[in-house]
Amino acid sequence: MVVDGTYAKMWISEGILFFVYKEIYEINRSMAREIVSQRLQLQNENSYPIFCDLRAITNAQKEARDYLAIEGAFMTTALALLVKDDHAMAITQLFIKTSTPDYPIRVFKDKKKALLFLQDFK
Repeated sequence: MVVDGTYAKMWISEGILFFVYKEIYEINRSMAREIVSQRLQLQNENSYPIFCDLRAITNAQKEARDYLAIEGAFMTTALALLVKDDHAMAITQLFIKTSTPDYPIRVFKDKKKALLFLQDFK
């Protein structure tokens, strides 16, 4: 099953939840709540490692980032974030250090490496 929402497309394949954001300039808290709600419906009360492609996102408001890091982390066993460049990598890594998630999380510029990281958490 594929969920093609307003802000992201998501599906589960081979034990990994794939989450690809659509082109969005800035995510706000309301958008974040809708995104998480759709993801949890897709997961149907099962935990998964998540591959999250952030390359189409320009910015996220602090309230949205906080929501995604806390409430949005429910039923996540591990998270691989795919970014497009070194600047996005640095910003995302800084956010991870300050949010201290309860699950393994890493940032990648290479999709294959991101998926390899998630294999141990299926």
